[in-house]
Amino acid sequence: MTAPASWRHAWRWLAGMWMVAVCALSTARLAPAQDELLAEFDRLEASWAAAPPAERPALASRVSAAFLRLPDSAERTRRLAAGAAATLAAGRAEMALEMTPTDWSGVVRDRATLLTIRLRALAQLGRLLEFSRLLRQQVESSPDAVTNALRLEEGRLLPLAAAALRTRDRPAGRMIFQYLATLQPIQSYRVANLGLCLRQIGDLEAAFQTYELGRRIAPEDLVLRNDYGLLLRASKRWPEALDAFRESVALDLARPEPQRGKGPGITNLMHAEILYPGMVGRPSTDGDPIPTAALALEKRPKAILLRRLMLDLSLDRLALEKTGK
Repeated sequence: MTAPASWRHAWRWLAGMWMVAVCALSTARLAPAQDELLAEFDRLEASWAAAPPAERPALASRVSAAFLRLPDSAERTRRLAAGAAATLAAGRAEMALEMTPTDWSGVVRDRATLLTIRLRALAQLGRLLEFSRLLRQQVESSPDAVTNALRLEEGRLLPLAAAALRTRDRPAGRMIFQYLATLQPIQSYRVANLGLCLRQIGDLEAAFQTYELGRRIAPEDLVLRNDYGLLLRASKRWPEALDAFRESVALDLARPEPQRGKGPGITNLMHAEILYPGMVGRPSTDGDPIPTAALALEKRPKAILLRRLMLDLSLDRLALEKTGK
């Protein structure tokens, strides 16, 4: 390098050289420390991945802490997905959210993993609107990431979506039910949940179509048959509703022990018989709901509504016998 022409420039040149030397020395000293931190993170992350379920939460916290100690570098960026996953698994959803990108246009490395983590963090934080917005934006470009988030956070998303149906956020709630219902393989309970959602928001035509789909894919799903009966009853289609409840009860009674007699259809048959005596079945005939209700109460002694219906119907019939009507 050519020496400077003036003393002022000379001092600036010397100061610059001094800073270069200091930085070089600092980097040389930090390199081994950084290598040690990276090695520690990798060791903990491998242990966490192989740990039994009972040990994973505690190890996740250690992996997360080890990642946060890493200095900014390309090596840290390469481990971002693992660090964010551990942070989420450690119960630090807010921090995991901060670690994931907000602009996905240039994200290539571990895009699907990071997107799943961000969606899961939003679900765990109860931020349904942001979850639904991101889902809608990314579902076509990253369907696997969206599907993984829906499956893993279904238990949190369902109550959030159900609550949204009663607010101005109804479209977001409906969207969650629709996406869950289309997850492969199709599950009848998810279809039934969508049907209940559509019924609640008043889209009865779509609700009937949804239940028809459910009946085709799961003809022996007694809960779905019962829910379909509730929709028919709400639509004042009583004969069809009773048929659906009877089908649900028949499927229930055909189940092996100990599940036999635990289905919901009998409660609705009892309710119909109280509202319209004789509609379901005459006393001591094959259609009489009381024997099935008695069996159900043996299996479910804490079924308060069914017990009350049994008492009411028994008292009504006793009163009719006394009056001779």
